[in-house]
Amino acid sequence: MEIIFLAGFGTLALVVIGFIFARLYVRAPKDLAFVKTGLGGQKVVQDGGALKLPVLHDITWVNLRTLRLEVNRQREAAMITFDRMRVDIGVEFYVRVKPNREAIALAAQTLGERTLEGEQLRELVEAKFVDALRGVAAQMKLDDLHEKRTDFVQKVQNAVAGDLEQNGLELESVSLTTLDQTSAEFFNPNNAFDAEGLTRLTEITQQKAKERNEIEQETRVAIEQRNLEADRRAFEISQEKDYARLETERNVANYTAETRAETAQKEAEAKRLEDEAAIQATLAVERKQIESDRDVELTRQDKAITVATKSQEESLAAAEANKARASAVREEEQVKTVARVAEAERQKAVAIVAAQEEAEKNAVGVTVAAEAERQASEDEAQATLITARASSEATKIAAEADAARYKVEAEGQEAINAARNVLDDRIIALELKKALIEVMPEVMAASMKAVEKIKDIRVIDFGQGMPGGNGLMPSLAGPNGGGTGSHAGGALQGGGSLPDNIVQSLLNYRMQAPLVDELLTDLGFKAGENPNTMLHRLSQGIGDDQPRDNGTARDGDPVGAAGERVAEDVQTPALPKQPNPESGAEGTA
Repeated sequence: MEIIFLAGFGTLALVVIGFIFARLYVRAPKDLAFVKTGLGGQKVVQDGGALKLPVLHDITWVNLRTLRLEVNRQREAAMITFDRMRVDIGVEFYVRVKPNREAIALAAQTLGERTLEGEQLRELVEAKFVDALRGVAAQMKLDDLHEKRTDFVQKVQNAVAGDLEQNGLELESVSLTTLDQTSAEFFNPNNAFDAEGLTRLTEITQQKAKERNEIEQETRVAIEQRNLEADRRAFEISQEKDYARLETERNVANYTAETRAETAQKEAEAKRLEDEAAIQATLAVERKQIESDRDVELTRQDKAITVATKSQEESLAAAEANKARASAVREEEQVKTVARVAEAERQKAVAIVAAQEEAEKNAVGVTVAAEAERQASEDEAQATLITARASSEATKIAAEADAARYKVEAEGQEAINAARNVLDDRIIALELKKALIEVMPEVMAASMKAVEKIKDIRVIDFGQGMPGGNGLMPSLAGPNGGGTGSHAGGALQGGGSLPDNIVQSLLNYRMQAPLVDELLTDLGFKAGENPNTMLHRLSQGIGDDQPRDNGTARDGDPVGAAGERVAEDVQTPALPKQPNPESGAEGTA
């Protein structure tokens, strides 16, 4: 019993001791350390534990984690650089307690438990950071701060590292998160640093504004110029596209028209060939049918002629037989008659009867012969009629064949005309031009035959004195060297060459010569009279029955008293000599 009691008591004592040990034992986690002070002296516990006896021991916890301490200096508190510019700076410092017993003890001694709260630690060491930032910023210009951030950070880190070591801290890194020039409104004009910085800032901003404005204007001009060039190029490209499109459409239209024309021509040609083939086939069939009908008709006619000939031969043979029979009968009867005459005295009644019988036989023979001749005539007429009918039928068949051929040809021509009607207008115009070109030599030759008969040509230039023309008109001489002139009535235009005008005047002369001759005759002149004689008579008076002109030229007269001039004869190349059918003149042009 005592043993059980002792065992229970021992177990209870162990439990109590274990509970007390658990309550008094303090363990340090990985990211924390503590410093135990009191009975037994200072003890730094890291990655382990220790007993903390109440009243006898005291523990100070130290944070081993990295802390981010942010420092911002902006607006009125902004940093002043070497060139007296204010700059807004935001810097983050990453610090921690060095993981060694001396640093932990120093941090516990100088910082206490502020390492557990980052804000409390920042308030404690912020002044050191700001002092380092101001010192480094005062050594660098604003542009250097922006362009040499790494140097700035390194200098700040070097400046604060020594101060942090005095508190058992180490600086892991420094990050420059904000760096910008402070707005001009936060510069104090009454401050020497700010006044100088503000002056420099104004100078820089105005200069940059000026440069920016110049750049903007130049850029705008360049943009407008580039837009103008782009628009011009776009217009050119659009124009080229339109030209290309129009050219393509024209080529397509031409090709389409040519293709359609070729297709229509080929179709018309194929239709024509098909129609011709059909016509030829129809003609061949008709021809074969006509030949067959002709052969049948000829065979029938041959048979009819053969039958008629045979019938005629039979009729002739029967007639000959009847004639022979009649002759035999007559001879026999004559013999009997002679015998009966010899027996003249025989019974009269027998003789009369014999005579009557002989007369009747003779009448029968004559009747048979006449019938045979009539039958032969009828057979011959029937044969002639059959031949005529055969000829008429053959003529009718030939006429029907011709009518069928004409009908087929008419249908073929109608098909060809229909094919031509579907041709394109340009194909028709081309065919007309081809036909005109083919007959043009004959037309030109016929139109120039009258010109070839002109003896010579004199050109009279009235300047602008002749109405309706350019003052140039030919004078065609007759056989006596004289001639009559006919104005072209405006046909000669000054835009052509002299030979062209002369040829045109010649053609106009041939058309107007009869009218001019009639007018000259009415005025008392003779057709073909010499021009000099005409001028002399005009100056002396045409005649007793013709009134004087009194020096006043009528509108259209070749010569007037107002000072019109007659040009000298202009010699032109010679034309072939032929007699003039109207004036009988020969000459050279």
